[in-house]
Amino acid sequence: MSFCRALRWALFVAGWSSAVAAQPAAADVEVRALDDSGVAIDISRAHASLSRTLPAELGELPGPDRDALRFLLIGSPDAGLESLQAQTRNSKGKPLDVIVNLRSEPVTCPDGVAPELVCRETPAIRLVPDALERDHAALKGRSLQASLGGSLRLMLGARPLLELQIGGPRLRHGGAIDQLRARLRVLVLRAHPAGAPAVGGSEAGARQLLAQELAVAAGLWAQCGIGLTLPERASIQVVDPPASQLLTIGCGLGQPASGGELRLRSGPHSVTLTTHAGESPVAVALRLAEALGTRQKPLPVFENQRAGADALPSADLVLDAGRKWQQSSAGPLSTDPTLPLCLGQLDLSDGLTHFGDADAFSGTFEERALLRAFDDGDPRTVEVLVVPEFVRGERIGESFITSPGSSLSNSVIIDRSAIVAGSRSFALAHELGHVLLAMPGHPDDFGVDQSWSLMDSDVSDPSIFGPRRLSAADCERALTQTGPNALTPLLEAVPFSPRK
Repeated sequence: MSFCRALRWALFVAGWSSAVAAQPAAADVEVRALDDSGVAIDISRAHASLSRTLPAELGELPGPDRDALRFLLIGSPDAGLESLQAQTRNSKGKPLDVIVNLRSEPVTCPDGVAPELVCRETPAIRLVPDALERDHAALKGRSLQASLGGSLRLMLGARPLLELQIGGPRLRHGGAIDQLRARLRVLVLRAHPAGAPAVGGSEAGARQLLAQELAVAAGLWAQCGIGLTLPERASIQVVDPPASQLLTIGCGLGQPASGGELRLRSGPHSVTLTTHAGESPVAVALRLAEALGTRQKPLPVFENQRAGADALPSADLVLDAGRKWQQSSAGPLSTDPTLPLCLGQLDLSDGLTHFGDADAFSGTFEERALLRAFDDGDPRTVEVLVVPEFVRGERIGESFITSPGSSLSNSVIIDRSAIVAGSRSFALAHELGHVLLAMPGHPDDFGVDQSWSLMDSDVSDPSIFGPRRLSAADCERALTQTGPNALTPLLEAVPFSPRK
């Protein structure tokens, strides 16, 4: 806990203790939570949510802050409504943040309130994911750092008045997103076997650094009620580059076979397969997998999504790392003039070759060699891989999303530059956005630049005005595209803890 945060909490405890004696024992206070339009919400069913817009004090984004809540207090004149405090707790119930003296102003009581009672109203309380927004000078009086699954408490002296759990936003069409969870599997690659990890300098350093990055990304996605979790058994792994080889049938233009032979050799063992005119690369791959594999361990075959210039999809075989295959001494890998073979192994020493417009869905040979080797076979898990760098430093992150015909999906690749960039671009959270939103492009690709949006393509701004925001439309899209009822559900519903 920082010194400022510790001091704030110490003041809260001191204020709480002194208020115990001053608090009237029989004060009867009613609390109403009001949304951005001043309408009372049902506090027995509703929850609070993190703010997703810049506040009016800093130049409001289009539309009101639909997540901030004001609180109306109704009580007798001697109820001491001025001694108000607000605090947040995390999902484990531990104190997170506090406003010791929450300002409130006298207001006219609404219709139906007894004339002998008085009313006071707080400013709109904003829940934010980090200290950057919490500690901004213009917002400190009404902002609280909060986390998904935690709670917002309103206290009058030492007496709790209200507690709201923290979930996703209230939606435009009614209802709200409660809590959702995405399961991640994080792998930090070494450039060479037994070498240093891509980031962190050591295995412990890599795990610590990635845990911090995940916490930052989780804070931003909490705006949509989405948590990011790791399976306990896997946590964050530091791994060598894959030792397996990748064999691609029909690499190039993905044409049908014309007829010829495919030849491979592993030590004294050689395999020759005759191709037939008109066969597709996938059909040939299935036959070749039988010839190269064994009955006990057949080779997996992956059909690639058709690249821009391909006539047909190519196909990949992941070859067992225990056997090294190479070109046969009898001739080239393929004598079929329209069905070439590409055989290789991932080499991260010169950077990872990244996709372009034509092969964005199929990925490059190196990307497929990386992702195929570490595929866990579970389409509901998002793989996050950290590599030393992309080739020539042209990119810091990329992602593969679920799409028809694609066998590469739900994967994110970032490099050490993405970690260094930090809050200037939030690269990990951004790339996860492509996966969770099932969105290959960016809102500013063909429209107005949105420098405040997490999904903006080119912004670099570590301030409160930077790429930190997710809109209600973003949250609704994630729920629709990858939510519990989606074709491939990446997000699972998480029930709130029972209210005490």
